[in-house]
Amino acid sequence: MTRLERKRQHTRDRIAQTAFELFETHGYDAVTMDQIAIAADVARGTLYNHFAVKEAVLAYQMHAQLKSDLAPLMEEVMRCTGFNGRMLTLLEASAGWWDQNRRYLAPYIRYRFESVGQVQPAGEPTSDLALVYEMLLERGQLDGEIRRDLSPPQLAHYLHFLYLSALMRWLADADLSLAEQFADVLMFFNEGARAGSTRRKSRDQ
Repeated sequence: MTRLERKRQHTRDRIAQTAFELFETHGYDAVTMDQIAIAADVARGTLYNHFAVKEAVLAYQMHAQLKSDLAPLMEEVMRCTGFNGRMLTLLEASAGWWDQNRRYLAPYIRYRFESVGQVQPAGEPTSDLALVYEMLLERGQLDGEIRRDLSPPQLAHYLHFLYLSALMRWLADADLSLAEQFADVLMFFNEGARAGSTRRKSRDQ
């Protein structure tokens, strides 16, 4: 990373941290981009140069927190036995994290879906669990637990959309347990991903 890139990232980190403190104090909906610029002591144009919309500031800070939390969590995950045990530990921790940050879930998911296909800026933290899923799925394939006719990236893609569907269902119904929703997702996924499962042939085959 060049000196200019480090300076840019430092500015983005400071803006995002300041914005998140405002969100926590005043509520996400009540905070404006102008308030963020004033509190972070940056020009309005500088703020928009780094973050086009308020949701982008929120996503950046949440990704930074998730990235920080993930390293120690993965040590715990990898001490578990088998793909299912590792995934349950990962998803239980994720459910706990979202329980604490539920108020930000709606704008976060909206922003993520609106950003599909966009190129992520270099050095930007990411919360995308797909790479973690890939690693765990590849390990599961090596251990003979997970089917090998589908690639880890493809399986991770399916699993991640099931994860997002559980989040959205939980967001719509406050009485649901997210941990239970994630457990159901994993059980459903395992039915199709376990070793011995076969790909259904298309009508043209």
